[in-house]
Amino acid sequence: MDDARLSVAVWRSAESWPAEDKAVERYLRLYRARVRNAITGFVVSLVLGVLVSAFQPHFSVVGGLLLLNAVWRAVSGVRHQIRFGRWLPAATSLLNGSPAHRVATRIVAQKGNRAVLAVGPMHLQVLPVTWGVRQVIARTGEITVFGPDPEGHAVVFADGLPVPVPAKVVEAPEPTEAEPIVPVSVNGAEDQVPNWIATRTARLNQVPVVVVLVVLAGIILQAQNAEAMMIYTVIFGAMLLIMAILVAFMPSDQLRLRKLLAAGQWQAHPVTVNASTGDARRLVGGLTLVLNDGRRLSIKLALPELVANISATGTLWMVGLPGDRKGAAVGIPGYPIVTAARFA
Repeated sequence: MDDARLSVAVWRSAESWPAEDKAVERYLRLYRARVRNAITGFVVSLVLGVLVSAFQPHFSVVGGLLLLNAVWRAVSGVRHQIRFGRWLPAATSLLNGSPAHRVATRIVAQKGNRAVLAVGPMHLQVLPVTWGVRQVIARTGEITVFGPDPEGHAVVFADGLPVPVPAKVVEAPEPTEAEPIVPVSVNGAEDQVPNWIATRTARLNQVPVVVVLVVLAGIILQAQNAEAMMIYTVIFGAMLLIMAILVAFMPSDQLRLRKLLAAGQWQAHPVTVNASTGDARRLVGGLTLVLNDGRRLSIKLALPELVANISATGTLWMVGLPGDRKGAAVGIPGYPIVTAARFA
């Protein structure tokens, strides 16, 4: 299996003032907005759930789903505040006034999305860190750290990932068994970290479909009589058929990322960033690139990680070339960064 990691140049945090990095700033803005969004979602879901249930003489399935969503929003907001509430002001201060430290590190303990890193004599607990991020840290053996401040708060950046990760100084933990480091491959089908994030992306894109199906099923179960149930069932069946046709004949590139990765080998293409579209306040936006031969490549869902790496290196990694009516996978070999692209 070919190891491509030594030939892949990636984004690294600047030594100072990283908050001016557009990708870093987008994530900081996202962190600040999540509690507000959770409160808004909680209030809207709660009000709608009460209104729907109030006009029903019996239990409303749709109203119940809205109330469950309100509970989920509240739990998400509280959890986010616990994780980021005290850290975020400290992180903003550290990123705007403290020098960066490029340090060797190793993962000494891990449970769920929580890990403890050994950084010299110091131990940093980082949360959240997914399997893909832990693979990058373990493989490179280095991170960029800002801090810690007097309260022990710090900010950690992994190579290629402009995502400020919360960190806190802790006592040395009981070591856990190290996760095996998967190899990096120039063959898209064998490059495990991009395939892992591709699978997660496909599942997330399936969530809206599942929600629609659950709501429709709830409407059918709520029918007052056999005639109404028949009508609802026909409508439900027709919508289900339409969705099946759309999936079969107009497949989403995001759902086919693993198939696109399996289409060939990673190839590096020098590119120029021609335009970046979308609201700067949103995490994901559109991106237009120009290859050396003049062809324009369109990426509808470009995460800040991808944009930051392309801007830093002037290189786009792609598996295959997008032909008529089909896309291609673009990302970084060995990193949890992958999305779909088409020629504009």
